[in-house]
Amino acid sequence: MLRLPLDRRTFLAAAALAPLGAGRALGQVPASGQVDVVIVGAGAAGIAAARRVAAAGRTYALLEASRQVGGRAVTDTALFGRPFDLGAFRLYNPLTNPLVELGSAAGADLAPAPDSARLYVNGREAREGDYEDFVASVRRGERAIVAAGDAGRDLPAGRVLPDLGPWAATAGFVLGPYHCAKELDQVSSVDVSRAEARDGSAVARDGVGALVARLAAPLAVRYETVANAVDLGARLAQVATNRGTVSGRVVILAVPPSLIAAGKPRVTLPARARAAVERITLGAFDHIAFTLPGNPLRLPDDELVYVKAQEARGFALVARLGGSDIHMLEIGGALAQQLAAGPPQTGAAFLTEALTREFGASLAAKVGKVHQTRWTKAPFALGAFSCALPGAGNLRRAFTEVVSGRLLFAGEHAHETQWGTLNGAWASGERAGAQALRLLGVGNAARLSP
Repeated sequence: MLRLPLDRRTFLAAAALAPLGAGRALGQVPASGQVDVVIVGAGAAGIAAARRVAAAGRTYALLEASRQVGGRAVTDTALFGRPFDLGAFRLYNPLTNPLVELGSAAGADLAPAPDSARLYVNGREAREGDYEDFVASVRRGERAIVAAGDAGRDLPAGRVLPDLGPWAATAGFVLGPYHCAKELDQVSSVDVSRAEARDGSAVARDGVGALVARLAAPLAVRYETVANAVDLGARLAQVATNRGTVSGRVVILAVPPSLIAAGKPRVTLPARARAAVERITLGAFDHIAFTLPGNPLRLPDDELVYVKAQEARGFALVARLGGSDIHMLEIGGALAQQLAAGPPQTGAAFLTEALTREFGASLAAKVGKVHQTRWTKAPFALGAFSCALPGAGNLRRAFTEVVSGRLLFAGEHAHETQWGTLNGAWASGERAGAQALRLLGVGNAARLSP
């Protein structure tokens, strides 16, 4: 289930994120010739899988189509002259998230994010009554969706919503585009009902993508190696790439289902796995990042602000990333899809319109540099994060099963309860790595220490 952070006075205990000390150096495992495990995709899931295989002393080939690791967790330092996460930018459930411990040990600068959110109505912070009405509306909508899912009624989530009155558009944004990257009529009630609560979050001052890259540093990665086809032979799997063919006893596909559905790579799948690929689809979710000097809204660092939607073009605002002048609008669903398909200045135009409407033209005029992400157009993603289509809430389990004795899946889409999160992607990679080792006859293998 979703967790809506609206207590403005509650924060995570900073001690929970205290550095754990430097970890030992990790030796590389050769990735040449025929290998035990071929891993396609060096995002968080592929990195976690490779680390698991490396810890067991088995050989692997970690193939990455782009020039960098991280997948949809990538930190840019050129756009704003400081770290800015283009995709994933928070670590949810920090008390249990392994990336917090691993990141701390690897030297990442982690801090608790405000376990809160503000609500703005017509350019001002909401009154207590508005907060109460908003939270009640979101909770009523959430309960209705979860009740349908728990009862096994796999319906479009929007169909089971009660009348949420004047907060319907805003609650619909929070429950749909913001948490699922899709409009609620494209969201499975069962998938939502199985999602774990997101209890707090942590931020990485030097970037979540940079943290993931640090965890990949000990691994051998074959960059700019595009997997074109996977052939699951009787004895070995053959992965045809733009740089030749790689053979392995096991293959882990750690790429989004959107790419597999598009034939990148081409692979013959049984009906159940193919259905999962086609029905557990990636939605649209983007950041419109911008500089706003002087903190005119007087907001704390990294605070989330919900804005009462005047129409079906809802958004959230994240203020002062890492204490900087960088803010961002978060948009999802149909709006994100529409803006990503537009010309280069589409996002900037929407930003000006939204800020002017909510906070006035004088504030909008203070905006400096603007950058819009377009994850649905990213060639090695084709979307932001996954949510099952109605009727497909039970299909995620197919991504946890072994196909033809030697093919495994990993990624946030391959986690039944933590989908849409970086920790879900990491956990799925560890699970796939452990499955691969069992197929190799290794049994229970230790993880790499931080």
